[in-house]
Amino acid sequence: MIPQDMIAYGRNECLIRAIAAAAGKRAAEIGPENVHNFTIGNPSVPAPAAVQSLILDLVANEDPVKLHGYTPAPGDPAVRNTVADYLTRTYGM
Repeated sequence: MIPQDMIAYGRNECLIRAIAAAAGKRAAEIGPENVHNFTIGNPSVPAPAAVQSLILDLVANEDPVKLHGYTPAPGDPAVRNTVADYLTRTYGM
């Protein structure tokens, strides 16, 4: 059974989708090259050259299992350590 509050969430307007629709309408009016649509994880600009280069290098040289595998449930240990170090330096935690 689906909880009633979850059904209500689905019936309510979604601000992100409303912004995405407005961006699409504006792109039709003034041209998509003049609208930078960053809604719903769909930027309308190409990745910077450095990002494209890194992606190509990873695909060519990284172990596919490591590249495409799932991270551990608690998160990647190196990322967790980096965040913890930052919080320690910044907030003394």
